[in-house]
Amino acid sequence: MNRNWCKLIVVCAAALFLPSCGRDQQLVSIAVTPSEFIFEGVGARAQFTALGTYEHPPATKDITNQVVWKIDVSYLATITQTGMVTGLSVCGSGNVSATYSSNPANPSQGSLIIGTAVVKGVNDGTPKCQP
Repeated sequence: MNRNWCKLIVVCAAALFLPSCGRDQQLVSIAVTPSEFIFEGVGARAQFTALGTYEHPPATKDITNQVVWKIDVSYLATITQTGMVTGLSVCGSGNVSATYSSNPANPSQGSLIIGTAVVKGVNDGTPKCQP
């Protein structure tokens, strides 16, 4: 057999049996930082960041501007789509979430990856916050 053919067969066989690095990178988790923020006063601000962990090949990337930001306690704070949180109260606690959809045009048809962080007011759980 011709040497060039042998080389071609070896290269093709190796490509078939190597781990698949040809796939698109796949997001597997989101870490939101800081993991907790305490509002010391009304108007206090914090910038949250979403760090995505990928596989194939492994990597960590800043995806802050690719996620949808939400806060689950609207009386406590507001959040922008860049992850900036502004405190509205020093009473209460909740979660900030960063959600990534593999199909942003139709999220119900894709997978969702969600990362969260805790937010709370400095007086949460104290007598100052009792009705």
